[in-house]
Amino acid sequence: MSTEDRIASKIANEVLKDNAKLRAVHSGNSIKHLLEREAKKQMAAKANGGNYEGPLISRIDERARKDHSDPSNLPYLHKNPAI
Repeated sequence: MSTEDRIASKIANEVLKDNAKLRAVHSGNSIKHLLEREAKKQMAAKANGGNYEGPLISRIDERARKDHSDPSNLPYLHKNPAI
């Protein structure tokens, strides 16, 4: 195991230790792979003379799009008939 692998593994374990939600989805190896992939992208961008933009992070806010006048939101449509 090289020094870079040990450093990446240590950083991945620290990230998982600090974030419980991330720990529920990813393993140490998957975080390590993500870190290595982003480092390669950053190094390639700097080698080409460009700036590294960072990973694309998207956020979806569905609460703002809720239309209360929509007929499919009527309360009786969501009742369970078995109750």
